[in-house]
Amino acid sequence: MKTKSLKYVYPLFIMILLLVQSCSLDEHIKDTPTPATITTENDVTAIIQGMYARFNDPGMFKFQGHIMLVLCADDFYSTSGSEYGPYAQRTFTGVNTASMWNNMYATIANANNLIDVLDNMQFSDAFEKRAYGEAYFIRAFCYYYLVRLYGGVPLRLKVTTINSDFYLPRASVDDTYAQIFSDFKAASERLPLNSAITSAELGRASKGAAQALLAQAYLTYGDQLSLKGQDATAQFQNAVTYADSVITSGQYALLNNYADLFDIAKETQAYSEVIFGIRFQTDGTARAQPAAGSEFALRFNAPNTYFVSGRTNGFQNGDGTYRVMHWFADYYRTGDYASATGDTIDYRNEGAFWQSSIGPSNNTYYIYPNVVPAGAGNFTILTPLCRKYIDPNGKDERNNGNDFFIIRLAEVYYIKAEALNELYGPTADALAAFNTVRKRARNADGVPRLIPADLTTVTAGDKDTFRMKIFDDRGLELVGEGQRWFDLVRMRSPRSSDETMYEYQFLHRFKNELSGYPTYTTTLPSYNNTTKTYSTQNAVYSYMLNVSAKFLLFPVPTTELIQNPKFGLQNDGWGN
Repeated sequence: MKTKSLKYVYPLFIMILLLVQSCSLDEHIKDTPTPATITTENDVTAIIQGMYARFNDPGMFKFQGHIMLVLCADDFYSTSGSEYGPYAQRTFTGVNTASMWNNMYATIANANNLIDVLDNMQFSDAFEKRAYGEAYFIRAFCYYYLVRLYGGVPLRLKVTTINSDFYLPRASVDDTYAQIFSDFKAASERLPLNSAITSAELGRASKGAAQALLAQAYLTYGDQLSLKGQDATAQFQNAVTYADSVITSGQYALLNNYADLFDIAKETQAYSEVIFGIRFQTDGTARAQPAAGSEFALRFNAPNTYFVSGRTNGFQNGDGTYRVMHWFADYYRTGDYASATGDTIDYRNEGAFWQSSIGPSNNTYYIYPNVVPAGAGNFTILTPLCRKYIDPNGKDERNNGNDFFIIRLAEVYYIKAEALNELYGPTADALAAFNTVRKRARNADGVPRLIPADLTTVTAGDKDTFRMKIFDDRGLELVGEGQRWFDLVRMRSPRSSDETMYEYQFLHRFKNELSGYPTYTTTLPSYNNTTKTYSTQNAVYSYMLNVSAKFLLFPVPTTELIQNPKFGLQNDGWGN
């Protein structure tokens, strides 16, 4: 069980934040906090914990921000309405995207306030060093998400006061990344090693977290420069350097069993591989959306997958909000990810996707693309499902303990492999990094398998071929962890040096404009209980075809454009 929820220090933090951001008043109000109340390291720790707690907000990684990360890629779809519908159907506008933006900027304001407090007070050297590190880390983290989601954004780097300039123009993408690199480096110089962070502090940043995100950010920025025909050599070299610093630090290790990463009973142990994650804890003082617990178990699972989420009824089932795309599930039972006869699949498939489940009347339900075995009852779930988030002991369906992993050591190996490939092609070092993750997959659950096989200089092919291999492997390894959309919009297509993987997938591949790929259909499969076969394969959700290049960025929130006359232009394709 997690020891201390960051949520419970949040009210104190809010009072302090309101104080620090407010202008001075002539009146003296009795019992209202004053600057003198921030006097101890415990007071500052409360501010720090409050910053992390904001990531649990429904406008961020708990709900609305999470929808953006999951439903706008090519691996999940949803038939739900309300907040999900605009993203699933690609009808969202700047009205829908404000929650993530506003909460990120509120968190940036918190970080700026903390830096101001530290600048004006004296604490022990070790405490002050770490506190500065966390402030820089969180500010960099927020700007990193903002620039990838929206492009260049206004850079607010000072505490907000009555004399602040509230109307800042958007900075360029280049300047935004420069600030991100500067802050992550400042954080890396000040934060403790992972081994110095106690189990009670899981979710707080470490030196390795700053370096891992630096590696990812340099790779992402390098990809963007490369897509524009600019030299990205320095960025890819920096990505390798920081990836190596994490890999060789001795602070992290891949778990032996991939599935253990997502076993909530082993979540603390998972942080030997998880470098940074958004922590959620079953909240005993609130329920449903306002609670500090996560709701991923409800959203990723389905009504006939019992004992997965909360305690609102006797079965704790899911609601099927997030469904794995059929083509995606089919893809990872072919090629590198299955034996020639198809009777053995990559173990990560079993760890990431449901194969079968227990449903009503204790019946076993077989989940697409699995068929009902001879002699079994004909109970099926026709949509593939991700099974990474299960917590039957949560307080209610929207109040579970599953964390949201931001970056794991497995991804750092991919980052190194990809950056080396962009620099030199599929070298021995690049292949070794890539194959390290595949080796763990072959370990399975203690019974080794022969797939996925290591890539060699022959099977890796050229730069474009190996990049596609990395893209595919990341898709399986990291499914449901909020990385796929970012991969699509940053990675280069095998078709053209200035085309993204997003354009390759949505505008060409799924529209059958490429030869050598399966025929994709918008007709979702049905199951024949007599023949025990599915009617179709390689189905894509029809709304996925309602896509254009404008979706490489989200629209800047309408409220920002209205309230900030100096902001500048809306992102291309989204109007004014």
